[in-house]
Order: sequence, then structure tokens, then C-alpha cells
Amino acid sequence: MKCKILPPKVLYHPVLPYKQLTSDNTHKLLFGLCRTCMNKISFKCKHIDDPTLNKHDKIHEIKRCKECKNIKNEKCIHSNEERVIVGTWSTIEIDKAIEKGYKLQKIYELEHFEKTSTDIFKLYVDTFMKYKQEASGCKCDPKYCKPDCENDKECKTKIQYIIDNAAYNLDIDKVKHNSGLRFIAKICLNNLWGHFGMRDNFTQKEYCFTLEHITKIVFNEKYKDISTMILDENIVLTEYKEKEEYSKPNPSVNVYIALFTTAHARLKLYELLDILQERVLYMDTDSCIYNDDGSEACKK
Repeated sequence: MKCKILPPKVLYHPVLPYKQLTSDNTHKLLFGLCRTCMNKISFKCKHIDDPTLNKHDKIHEIKRCKECKNIKNEKCIHSNEERVIVGTWSTIEIDKAIEKGYKLQKIYELEHFEKTSTDIFKLYVDTFMKYKQEASGCKCDPKYCKPDCENDKECKTKIQYIIDNAAYNLDIDKVKHNSGLRFIAKICLNNLWGHFGMRDNFTQKEYCFTLEHITKIVFNEKYKDISTMILDENIVLTEYKEKEEYSKPNPSVNVYIALFTTAHARLKLYELLDILQERVLYMDTDSCIYNDDGSEACKK
């Protein structure tokens, strides 16, 4: 759904990500409550103007600039119109955002599917998750865990705990640490999602041995960002990208599957963030480091 939505003024962990252009013309995915405040990361520092500094030192000084830091950390005093964000998100994320106080103001576009499924990839995922959990072993350090450690009393207790709490029917005889099998199972799980979200327009490379070949690439109206590199007197490496209007869509790409996969993952992580609140020290896409202060929130 592409929409305009107003975040609440107070929410420790924002729900919706916002793509913001930075000062070096790249995009960052930010989680904030004010569009204008998030726009501040695109400001170019004008406070460091020492001609004696080389490029590396200047970049270092810009990152340490106190004036820029103060500007970016000012208390938000912007109006609702300045705070509102426009973007495209999954409906499940918007539902969670509304639950946390976001206000939906306008819908620009909505993609609706009459048929849905919750088990289209179930067999595939269950199979490789089972392999991954079994190959993870009993969580002993691989340096000290013997191949027959399942016979050890402590290890057997750990294995039984894993089996009892796993979402899959694990084979107790196969719960052994196997880094190779675990890696393959993990790659199979990640690649399933990765191909659905893979971008199309990669840089193409060709080795040219004739002037005719080089000319055909350089003056082709279908190509952009063309560069050449002379490798030796007989070979020239050319790199280029196809223009969007000429590029062929990748048949394995399905942006809807990819975005709902990441949306569900973000919401799963958000469940934890919402409980821990200010105790969170760091988070990644699949993990969270927090300060365990012994509170009821941490026990959850």
C-alpha cells in the first residue's frame, strides 16, 4: 500500500521504515517519527573548511563535526504536515503502525490479492529448517564437542530440550554438530527469499578483442554507465548496464513475496522491541542485544 501516514509524536521504537536520500546520493532506511528530522541526514557539512586537510582527514572531521551533530539532534518542533511520511509498506506493517498510534491520512495505491496462502513454501522451509536445527547440534563448542557427545549425560539433556522445544520433528540420532550441513541448509533457506527480492539490473561485463565489438557496445542506445579498461594491447574490458526501458524482468523475482517476508521478520523483531523499550542496546535483522535489568519485561 502506498499511502501518507502521520507517526505519533511519542513512540520509542517507530514501526515503519522510511527511505531517505543521504548527502552522498545513497539511500538509508531510517525508523523515525518526523520526515523533516530524518531529512537532516542529507545535509552536507559546511563547518569544516580547512584547505590543509586531505580528503581522508576531512571526511573524518566531518563525521566528528559538533555543529552538525547538534543540528541533527535538535528537539523536534515540526508541524504534522512537516512530520508526515509517504511511502509503500505492507498492509500488516500498516496495521501494526495504526495500533501504535500512526494515523492514516491518504491512500494512493493498494495492491489486493483475492487468493492468499500460508503454506505455499511450508514443505520447503520445514525441510531445511529441520536439517539446520539437527546440524546445529547440542550447542556445545565444536572445538570440544566429541562426535559421540550425544551419549554424554549433559549433552543428551540439551538435545532432548531442543527436541521438546523445536517446531519440527527432529531425529535424536541426527542432532549432531555438522557445520557443513548447517551452512548448506541455511543457504537454501536464505536463497529462497533472496531470489524473490533480487534486483534485475546488474552491471554487465564483456571482454572485447576487436574495435568493432567495442564500438557496438559504446554506441548502443540500450546501454548506460559504460566504461572501458585496457587490459593489454589485445583486450579491452567493457562494463555497462541496460537502461530500465530495455531491461528484461527476472522471471524468478516476486517483490510481493520478498516484501512480506521482510515485513513479517520486522514485526517479529518488533514484538521484542516493544516489550524491552529503552533496554534495547543494539538490534539487527535477526537479533537484539539488550540490558537485562531483571525486570518483568526482560523475563518475558
